[in-house]
Amino acid sequence: MGHENNAKDRIAVVTDSAAALHPELVERLSARGNFVVVPMPVTIRTPGAEDRSLQGLGAAEVDEAIMLAHVMGQTVSTSGPAPGAFADVYDELASRGFTHVVSVHLSGELSGTVESARTGARLSRLGAEGVSVVDSRTVAGAYGYAVLRALELLEEDPNPERVVECMRRVCERATLYFYIPTLDALRRGGRVSPALAMVGQMFQIKPIGTISQGKLTYVERPRTAARALDRFVELTVQACREHRHAAALDASTDAVPGSDTPGEVVAVHHVGNAAQAVQLYERVQRLLGEGSLSHSAGTSTGSASGEGSVALNIPEFLVSSLPPVLSAHSGLGAVAMVVY
Repeated sequence: MGHENNAKDRIAVVTDSAAALHPELVERLSARGNFVVVPMPVTIRTPGAEDRSLQGLGAAEVDEAIMLAHVMGQTVSTSGPAPGAFADVYDELASRGFTHVVSVHLSGELSGTVESARTGARLSRLGAEGVSVVDSRTVAGAYGYAVLRALELLEEDPNPERVVECMRRVCERATLYFYIPTLDALRRGGRVSPALAMVGQMFQIKPIGTISQGKLTYVERPRTAARALDRFVELTVQACREHRHAAALDASTDAVPGSDTPGEVVAVHHVGNAAQAVQLYERVQRLLGEGSLSHSAGTSTGSASGEGSVALNIPEFLVSSLPPVLSAHSGLGAVAMVVY
């Protein structure tokens, strides 16, 4: 039986830090009281030394520690939050009067976070019936954007089933491409074999990947950074055009409350190379015939224009660092874009 909408329902949204939402945006949304981000543990391992947990550090400190670890060749390990961490969050929300929680997380094909959230729900006061756990089957801003759309929907229609439907629809329609300049971090984290990493280094392979059916998939393996970045931009532009064409054929695309025009880049991520990420976004916009962007990475702007350029309406917090739980595996210089 479906959930009957109750005028007294109070619904909260929970996600994890792999959703790649900008720290300032998380702070703003959290202040509303109906939104929580559960941090995903990150540990730096150095042979012969005690493991260093990054829990409790500020966002800037964590980013600095991750970057330094990559430079020094240290292993950065990640894990999903324990079920008890989720249970505590759900219990806290229940104590504040929320009757239902929608909890969306990193793809279950890549992490045990979803199962941990489900176990936490069963352990909580709300129980499994009071917590809808959603497997995003994607990563980073692809489900971070779904969180934003769901929070907008809550303002119009506080119905958990509608919120879950909205999240799933946005996650299914979002396309993410990423560029990784080196396989070293993936090798140290056990995500690729040492042999493959060595071959990648020998032939200067710069992989471009995406998420397909919840899993990481490599689309192409260009042999130079310039060629890889060109293809990264081309694939992103192609995704924008395909999404726009699909939207023109499917009137239901506009059914997602508060959604931007289909075929737009809705998130840009980087690991220590914000300026490069912005430049790549500019290239995408030019190829789409939408002018250029004058944007200060790490800050939010409503619209911006430069000399001889077309002013663009830029979503707030479009550009953000890839969260430590993901940058641990991508390494320095990685870039990702999400198209909705």
